[in-house]
Amino acid sequence: MTQVSCFGCQHFRITHQPARPYACTAFGFQSNRVPALDVMSSSGQPCSRRAATDAPKRSAAP
Repeated sequence: MTQVSCFGCQHFRITHQPARPYACTAFGFQSNRVPALDVMSSSGQPCSRRAATDAPKRSAAP
């Protein structure tokens, strides 16, 4: 199984809580680990709600 990355997902958020710095708005929880790890450990399946952001990619400075 392929591990899903939360980085670049429109549902992934960084919180201001030191004990739970990561959040997933799709599943509605905060965690001290990246949410994809919690989803995998609790369900045994990779995250099915990942949605790529529409943000343009940064280009390297000349």
